[in-house]
Amino acid sequence: MPKVTFYTHVADREHFIGRLSRRAASEGRLLLWLEDEAQSVRIDRDLWREPPESFLPHEFWLPTDDYPAGVPVVLAMGEELPELAEDIVVLNSSDAFWCDAPAPPKRVLEIVGDGLEDLAAARDRFRAYRQRGFEIEHHNMQGKA
Repeated sequence: MPKVTFYTHVADREHFIGRLSRRAASEGRLLLWLEDEAQSVRIDRDLWREPPESFLPHEFWLPTDDYPAGVPVVLAMGEELPELAEDIVVLNSSDAFWCDAPAPPKRVLEIVGDGLEDLAAARDRFRAYRQRGFEIEHHNMQGKA
């Protein structure tokens, strides 16, 4: 059964994405699905610098190309969700509904800010994942991230 984990009430989403990326990449391949080019530039910079003593190898990917091999973290964005290998975990920082992907991933991590609009959108994604049979896990990060 596919699984989605929601991290809600995240005060600094991009900082949290970096922390969660490091943890998730230590367990296998990770796709960071980002909202736009501006966010991808900021995340790329953060993965190079934060924390200063550890660089997380990563690469940009255009979903029309082959998925990069040998890179633990891949950054991408787009209107259409791609098919992925089963061992790739998706960290979603966009409005995309990964449960609607052509072949939904086995594992999705959803980052939700602490604003009312973010929380409302997350409720819609939560319902969609549940309706499509995903196991759902939730971590309230208020005051923690």
